[in-house]
Amino acid sequence: MRHFLAALLLSTAPAMADDTTTSALIAEKGLSAAGAELEASPASPDRDMALAAVRFLSGIEAAYQARWRIGATEPLIPAPILGTSLPGNPAPEPMRADFLNGLAADLSASMQSTREILRDDEAALVLRLPDLWLDVDADGQRGPSEGLLDLTLMPLPEGVDGEIRFDTADAEWLRAYTHLIEVATALILAFDPEPALAGKIELDETLREQFATMPDDPQPDPAFDSEARYFGPVIDRVAVVIQTLRHQPDKDRIAEAVEHAHAMIDANRSFWAMIAAETDDDREWIPGDNQKAALGFDIPKGAGRTWLAVLEDAEQVLDGERLIPYWRFAPGHGIDLKHWLDDPQPVDLVGWTQGSAALPHARMGKTVSRDAWRDFTGIFGGRAGLYMVLFN
Repeated sequence: MRHFLAALLLSTAPAMADDTTTSALIAEKGLSAAGAELEASPASPDRDMALAAVRFLSGIEAAYQARWRIGATEPLIPAPILGTSLPGNPAPEPMRADFLNGLAADLSASMQSTREILRDDEAALVLRLPDLWLDVDADGQRGPSEGLLDLTLMPLPEGVDGEIRFDTADAEWLRAYTHLIEVATALILAFDPEPALAGKIELDETLREQFATMPDDPQPDPAFDSEARYFGPVIDRVAVVIQTLRHQPDKDRIAEAVEHAHAMIDANRSFWAMIAAETDDDREWIPGDNQKAALGFDIPKGAGRTWLAVLEDAEQVLDGERLIPYWRFAPGHGIDLKHWLDDPQPVDLVGWTQGSAALPHARMGKTVSRDAWRDFTGIFGGRAGLYMVLFN
């Protein structure tokens, strides 16, 4: 609410000059050099918004670089940053067991650093999306597949130049996104994938030794070789996830994830309230009902209200005010997520699928309605998942 009130008060203030230089700076020198120049420049609302954007993108860049160094360039799991395809690495380094923990900790620190510089003051930052690139291979040069639009598989429609004017409302969108990413990093650190990754590394080393010491006349099995090459990496990822979820999660880290989820919802509310109060229509990132998106995509009227209803349902589930319906439970019964969040236990995927592991968290009560989700998917159809990522 304080952000909404600040926006209303600032709506009568004199217009400030937009930052129109950072975009070209990133295009020419990359995020690291752009960040250093912004850090050395005098503080101002526009400078701080630009620096926050660079810190956010730099955090993602560092995570991509960590993946690239070990050759983890294929999507790992369907999650932000870990689910992106990256340019190949012809000479990857060995993976360490603490890889994911280190990536999560560094990414969390970058998100905190981004929020530290975000202000409530009126500010604006003009960015051309084709200018933005992430130095995935850390060679200091923009490669053919390192453009942000290439990495996100988001080509611009014909006739759209990709220029966006990010304003004070969009700072709330960025704040929400930093909290969303920290939900993911807190959960990774809570379950601690290091032991599972250590087991994968041990398996890989043993397999390398086997293939290096094969008998002189091994029995040929072409099918085995092709199947192992195809299914092995997939099974490894699934196994790491299953084994990690079996760990006793850290209660404080789970509580941290819940705090970030609430903060993400609050920032979303501020963002959509500010958007509704805007009277301009100037190269909008996510437009309100009376604005147009600069990137040319359509957002139906009422989309923000519908999305906030989805988040309201999520908040009620987090707070235990509504239960999660379960396919085997009778009507009027559901899973109390807050009961698990208050006393988190290892997650047995087989038990949760079958139902026995869900029983300790089952109770009678009102389950969350599917109406808000049905309304959201109804207005976006098959594109609902894409807009979920955009809205966060």
